[in-house]
Amino acid sequence: MAGYNEIRGLRVKYLSDDPSGAEDGQVWYNSATGTLRVQGIGVAAWSSSNDALVARDTAASTGPQTSALVFGGATPSRTTATEEYDGIGWASGGVLPTATTGMGSARNASQTAALGMGGYDGAKTGATFKYDGTSWTAAGTMGTPRQLYMVGGGTQTAAITFGGDTYPPAPSRNTTATEEYDGSSWTAANSLGTGGYSGAGTGPQSAAVRMGAPSTSNNTVTENFDGTNWTASGTIPISKSAMLAAGTQTASILFGGIPAPLSTTALEYDGSTYSAIPSPAISKYNNAGGGSSSAAFMSHGRTPAPAFVTTTEEYNFSASTITPAAWASGGNLNTARSYVTGAGQSTLTAGLVFGGGPGGKTETEEYNGTSWSESGDLATGRNYIAGGGTQTAAFGAGGYNSGGTGVNNGEEYNGTSWSETNDLNTARGQTNGFGSQTAGVCAGGNAGSPSRSNAVEEYDGTNWTSVTGIPAGTGGAGACGTLTAGLYVGGITSPSPPSSRSVTAVYEYDGTNWTSGGALPVGKSELEVYGTQTNAMGAGGYTHSPAAYVNTTQKYDGSAWANYPNMATGRGGMAGAGTVDASGGFFAGGTPGGVNTTEEFVAADTETITASTLTTS
Repeated sequence: MAGYNEIRGLRVKYLSDDPSGAEDGQVWYNSATGTLRVQGIGVAAWSSSNDALVARDTAASTGPQTSALVFGGATPSRTTATEEYDGIGWASGGVLPTATTGMGSARNASQTAALGMGGYDGAKTGATFKYDGTSWTAAGTMGTPRQLYMVGGGTQTAAITFGGDTYPPAPSRNTTATEEYDGSSWTAANSLGTGGYSGAGTGPQSAAVRMGAPSTSNNTVTENFDGTNWTASGTIPISKSAMLAAGTQTASILFGGIPAPLSTTALEYDGSTYSAIPSPAISKYNNAGGGSSSAAFMSHGRTPAPAFVTTTEEYNFSASTITPAAWASGGNLNTARSYVTGAGQSTLTAGLVFGGGPGGKTETEEYNGTSWSESGDLATGRNYIAGGGTQTAAFGAGGYNSGGTGVNNGEEYNGTSWSETNDLNTARGQTNGFGSQTAGVCAGGNAGSPSRSNAVEEYDGTNWTSVTGIPAGTGGAGACGTLTAGLYVGGITSPSPPSSRSVTAVYEYDGTNWTSGGALPVGKSELEVYGTQTNAMGAGGYTHSPAAYVNTTQKYDGSAWANYPNMATGRGGMAGAGTVDASGGFFAGGTPGGVNTTEEFVAADTETITASTLTTS
């Protein structure tokens, strides 16, 4: 008779500790805990992400989930807009040379090496454009001009396109034409078995897949390409059109589409058959999207209303739990205040804020990540102070006193109390600062109504020295970074009419000179910024057109701003500090009116599902 070891096959490992790098489904016995353990199995789910910038449908798209590109489309007017997605937020990219809708794309290309082709720019076109991560250039013409409705495959140097709408002038909208691209020109290849447009397509040039071929009605055809010929494959279990695919011929997902009652249905394709996967929350069609069968995104499109939308969702199949970036309520300040200052190099768990209004407050508070505690007061009460440093070594300079006059007072904080130091050379309010207690900067401000100052001074721990001014005088800007890598963001000028006062200008400082950085999407003053010159978070602020305090949040990567989750409340004049990444940061206080609320920002996090304990007997 066979023993247990022979019957059961592979033995369960007997270990004194959980193994590192265990694979999904791996089972072992932990002798230290006396439990049978199994490594987590992958979970499939859709989750909401941040809204895109431009509401539109029939836009082309490409790239992986964390570095994607969306371009062209209808708003409902044809657009040249390009947007870049980093897996969390959206930023504007280089505009298309021609406003075009219904383009195709090299669906497996990248954000910095993309390809768009065909579409409608006033007539059916075969125009082809390459994107290098910054700008688009013309790159050949297809043999058959047509709208491709997001269909395509391959990369910038090895692309494929198939099917589409050629009417007019062709007699049929449902072409079977297939063309291949070598990086400079298009060549005709063997035709599809069934003509159609507004289906879906993805995969590399030599192994593409075409899903659906709608013509006068929705249908369920699938065809696989082997580099030479198209072959009929599995039937789509649900008939729909205007959908999108992401992945490869043997591992892809299909999502979005119409008819509307079925547009949330998502499917997985393995090269021959379809199976159901979790559905996205939002019902829409003519959407953009991309990625892989395990990490995809769906954005833009049109809802059944119909309405053009900016909503974004992500699909993940992983043995990890993914926590999206989000805001959370923190502890309230003891003293509600507006135009408050923070020590910009402090952290979420060791923060410092001081001064503020209305009037000129002296109160100083320290944050431990949970609650605020009062500490030593400023010698001179004021608001709109330039500040920097840490919880135990901060500086404050300038600001408005209780009478609304700009002052030049300088002070230092040692973790307990403030002491007066040498004064600024130029008295000013509505100013901002960055850097450390021994290498600080005070920049811009208001040196006397209605003048906006461009004066910049550096602090060495003893004296303030006037240095090269910012290119344009502004007040109420945001600032962060170090003396040799600083960032100065937005602010207010004094033009007429008032609606143009808030500026989008961003300037970077290298310790000697100022250069222009990537502009804000919308002009704002009274915003708060924390982080570094190449990884900063900006939130809140006041816009003059329309006149409102806003809750919008953007992240800066050293060249462009991307939309991030919005704060709970629109406000300006806050204090902030922390990091953009996992350690997190905070914004506290602010206006209108002077508030005591704190909001904490926690970056997205991915955590591997740990081994689960099985019941044993």
